[in-house]
Amino acid sequence: MKMKSIITMAVAILAFTFSSYGQVEHEEASMFGTTRSLNPALKHDFGAVSGTISSTQFKIKNTGKTDMIIVDVKLPEKIGITIQNKVIRPGADGIIIATIDPTIANQGKFSEKIVVITEQAEPGVITKKEITLSVIGEVK
Repeated sequence: MKMKSIITMAVAILAFTFSSYGQVEHEEASMFGTTRSLNPALKHDFGAVSGTISSTQFKIKNTGKTDMIIVDVKLPEKIGITIQNKVIRPGADGIIIATIDPTIANQGKFSEKIVVITEQAEPGVITKKEITLSVIGEVK
């Protein structure tokens, strides 16, 4: 009888553990947005780029209650970036400037992803998030 109770308890703990894994608290939902598709504000088409450097600004909004920190950026070789706000205050926008220099980039079409990794400490949890910025165009 004792072994049956231990097995039943182990199964109950295991089921409870896995059922809570996919849940996101209401307070956390605002940090992750409402859709999984790429936000149109995080895409930019440079069009045809020739002769001079071309740049665009991306805004990243901190919808949380604490500071959001940009901890890393994974970028392709063709694109340069400037981070204007490494620490983004609650309710504020962080600015990331993406730049293409046609004098050093290879000619032809490009479609690149810039991945911005942020970290935000909320009470009791530190959340890391990847924000994907998309740039396309053609170097002539």
